[in-house]
Amino acid sequence: MKKQSMIEYILEATKVGWETKSSIDKKKKSSKYERLHHRIDDQIKYCPSCELTWKKNRKMYIRDFEYFPKNHIPIIGKEKTKCPKCKEKNNNG
Repeated sequence: MKKQSMIEYILEATKVGWETKSSIDKKKKSSKYERLHHRIDDQIKYCPSCELTWKKNRKMYIRDFEYFPKNHIPIIGKEKTKCPKCKEKNNNG
């Protein structure tokens, strides 16, 4: 029987803990930014007119749309469409 070094013993003893912890962390990270199987980041759009980010709310919310302050959410990769406020202003004015 070969005698193990201290480092080999520690690595072998903690290997099981790392495998289970990393798989739990992966599951948490994948669902951390998701709501009802839709990524929230994909729902948020950027309005070039008023420079706000916005998203359409589900039917259960009181407000139809939710607006976020300027520079609150990064706009890189967001779909650029006019928000309902700006569309309404253009139609009325």
